[in-house]
Amino acid sequence: MKNISAKYLVGSLFVGLCILSACSDSDTNSFPAAPVAESSSSISQLPVSNPENPTSSSDIVVSSSSSVLPDVPPVPESSSAAVVPASSAEVAPGTFTFVNTPGTLALTPDADGFYDMGDVYKAVPTTSKIAFVIRHSKREKNNLGTESSLTPIGIQMARTLGTKLASEESFYYSSTNFLRTRATCEYIAAGRGETTAPEVVTWDGINGSYFLTVPSDTLDALVSKRGGNPKYIAMYAYGVDYASYAPSAVASVIPAYFYDLFERGNQFLSEVIVANMPTWKRVSILVSHDMLVEPLIAFVSNRTINLRVYETPFRWVNYLSGIAVIVDEAGAVTALPVRGDEVGWMIPKDEVDESVQ
Repeated sequence: MKNISAKYLVGSLFVGLCILSACSDSDTNSFPAAPVAESSSSISQLPVSNPENPTSSSDIVVSSSSSVLPDVPPVPESSSAAVVPASSAEVAPGTFTFVNTPGTLALTPDADGFYDMGDVYKAVPTTSKIAFVIRHSKREKNNLGTESSLTPIGIQMARTLGTKLASEESFYYSSTNFLRTRATCEYIAAGRGETTAPEVVTWDGINGSYFLTVPSDTLDALVSKRGGNPKYIAMYAYGVDYASYAPSAVASVIPAYFYDLFERGNQFLSEVIVANMPTWKRVSILVSHDMLVEPLIAFVSNRTINLRVYETPFRWVNYLSGIAVIVDEAGAVTALPVRGDEVGWMIPKDEVDESVQ
């Protein structure tokens, strides 16, 4: 795969031996109605449940959502804390409730428009808070749904990102109820040099269905044989005319499957992230899935970053890519597209198949 460096192939061999000898991973397939605080004592002690095959051709299986903008469940810092989200404000499509340039921060994007997560962490003053919302690391390509674990390369990628974020301060970690998202948090923490496994709070507020007005399996049933979820999620994220790429039977129906990108994106930043940041530590790592992160990157970058998987060169959001939300002392919000790996995008067909290594 274009964006997964060959250096991971070497590093992952050792990790793979570790997995075969001592480290095993597993997870479950349900989303709690309210956030649940869970502490994982080690990666090898994650809960085991019966695997379920996903019905979606995309990265995750998600729960149903209403056609009306729902209240977003707050996430606690621990099981005893909670924050009530701010009420939704009307936002005109195409506008932002935040700044999407680095301003006075000494940051320069790469040629694709992404900012390196390590650079962002180092550049942001200690008086500001940061929340990174990112896709999980590279995972196994199987039909295990929430049970899919990280590959040896994925483990090494997460550890390497952790080294970029190394410091003496402790981070807040949250993920969806998937093995690969939880493990991504734990391996980032290990890469940072954290000597004990972190508490990783399981939170439905960052699941992949946030931009959908219908259950993900409803979307999948419509498009699975017509290019798959990624193609149509990207078309939605970039505001293209569906009729230019999709059969008329899809183009006439699918617009109702998604919320307005800008209204929903602003709501995510204000109600899901900023409203909850006071209960989190100064730096938060929130690990989700491509179905959430792809639209977020398109939104935050005002559609300037190319993740248009529906057209050549078929770029899709890379593992460990996402957004950074920064809130300064005065309460001003900045949001930037970020990458945890060397490149912010991937070409799915070029992805390294570790099963043949």
